[in-house]
Amino acid sequence: MNKLHTTAITQMQAISIGQIIMDDSNYLTLWGQVQQNNVWYSCDFVTTYEVMNTMLRYNQEKHHHDAVLMTIVKKLEDMRRVPDIIDLEAELGDAVVFDNMTFHMRRPCLQQDSNWEAYADEECYYIERVIPLPTVPTLPPAARTDISGKMEQCIQLLADTYDLYLGFIEIELEDEAARVKAGLENDKKFSMAYYAWQLHTSNLNDL
Repeated sequence: MNKLHTTAITQMQAISIGQIIMDDSNYLTLWGQVQQNNVWYSCDFVTTYEVMNTMLRYNQEKHHHDAVLMTIVKKLEDMRRVPDIIDLEAELGDAVVFDNMTFHMRRPCLQQDSNWEAYADEECYYIERVIPLPTVPTLPPAARTDISGKMEQCIQLLADTYDLYLGFIEIELEDEAARVKAGLENDKKFSMAYYAWQLHTSNLNDL
């Protein structure tokens, strides 16, 4: 397999690999599954050693990076037949899942007369490249506590403004005047203050 014709790019975000097929070309064939809409479907993949190495690097902290890499290297050194197979499920106990990256895939094509036509429906893809998903930084406990404290302060301030509004109502100010004096003339702010006051009152009643 020295040349591969493919269709337009399709993007996926999770695949699993159970077996790797190696031959004397620059391509690897991967037997496994692809995840679409949270459902896993059987699927084969074709890719290069470079892309496979990138997949392992992006998956380094999660799934068997060193074990898979060393298995491929050992097979290349000792390969006595072509093609040959690496059974990851047998060697590692399970298929290897790659799910922290976006896969740019194309469907392989076969030549029909003078045209190239996709084959195997959606059961085979050529993995052209992979891109890591952006990581969401985890806030340290101190930062999370600080944010939580500030939220409590905001809720308390809003509840206090609604209390102030109620105080003006009690001294028989008109609703509009009471809202202006309490700084709640904005309808959205008035609603937020009301819900904050409800939450604050509910918490007090639970004590």
